[in-house]
Amino acid sequence: MLLPVNDLEKILHKAAADHSEAPAFYEELMESKIFVLGKPESEKSQGEFTLEEEEAVIIQHWERETDKSPVVPFFTSLQMLQHAIETDEPYLELTTVDLFQLTLGAPLVLNPNSDFGMEFEPEDVAVLLDTDLMVNSEHILEEQTEVLLGHAENVSEVFKSVLTEFFDKHHEVEAAYIGTIQIPEDDDKEHLMVGIQGKGRFEKIIDTIIQKISLLEDDMMYETVDFYVIDQDDPDISQFMVENIKPFYIAEDRTVH
Repeated sequence: MLLPVNDLEKILHKAAADHSEAPAFYEELMESKIFVLGKPESEKSQGEFTLEEEEAVIIQHWERETDKSPVVPFFTSLQMLQHAIETDEPYLELTTVDLFQLTLGAPLVLNPNSDFGMEFEPEDVAVLLDTDLMVNSEHILEEQTEVLLGHAENVSEVFKSVLTEFFDKHHEVEAAYIGTIQIPEDDDKEHLMVGIQGKGRFEKIIDTIIQKISLLEDDMMYETVDFYVIDQDDPDISQFMVENIKPFYIAEDRTVH
């Protein structure tokens, strides 16, 4: 096994061993430069060169072993790239953001032929780029709407630990609860419901945490997660959560009775 040669690979190794480290890996990935097999569309001399702004490039595609569909390989370091190929091939070093924007809509695979590979579907890339392919919709309940509330089951510790670590960094959040909600007229499935209690505006906080949990590779029985701000959103839901559910998160300077 190749040893990590940069910060990105170090945190990738951590995330492989502990899924709660995945959000930190994605943050580091989006701030890093990576390597991809490819070359400029126009001919250039051998050796190192700098791409001009708006210059077109040709990025190499591989085939997936499963169905032979095209996929773009990219690598966390030159070492990982050289390990994955048998003969010398031209390569480019560019930011992850640039690569994702250049290949938007195509599936990618990080570090193929290694112990630390990872596939990125177009939806995953869209979430990381924060494009409109990620849907974060606001739902306003009408009066007399039937709502079924309950206690959540099969909520993984990874999910809760990612939320806890994130809330610790945002002092607006004083406590958080996890339950379930079902609106029969809209959906026949229960949604996981996260109630946030605190002071201030929470729109940006919720948008950010949705991006983080969207990329968690975690098995739960709930396909959808809804967020509610207690005492700011629906009062009946707020009352149910506070009176019937024990908070899984409490800020260090806050005591919830």
